Amino acid sequence: MSYKIVNEGEGTCLECGETFRGRRDKHFCSLTCKNAWHNRAQQAKRRHRSEILAALTGNYNILESLLKEDRTSARLEDLATLGFNPAYITGHRRGRFSHDEYACFDIVFCRTDTRIFNVHRKAIPITR
Repeated sequence: MSYKIVNEGEGTCLECGETFRGRRDKHFCSLTCKNAWHNRAQQAKRRHRSEILAALTGNYNILESLLKEDRTSARLEDLATLGFNPAYITGHRRGRFSHDEYACFDIVFCRTDTRIFNVHRKAIPITR
């Protein structure tokens, strides 16, 4: 009994650009090229995630320093000089009195166009 391969064709490697013979749905000439291509794709995602986490950590440290100084409000311009980026937050909701409440992990604050106020740490219930 002989089998006939009908799906064989030529392809071009997505990583190195070499032509190869094999299945029509094959995209890489070798396992090395396949791993290199996927690693590069994942590296961009990891780098992006790392940049976001660094910005969130910076914001958290700035807000935490406000709490240590017992300050509950500050101008956004002053915070921006410290490296605060209001675009990076972990939560948002419409609070009481029509103020938007923003959160950076467990620190919650309200924000206007020029300042943040009502900076406080949200109580986290401990469950056992």
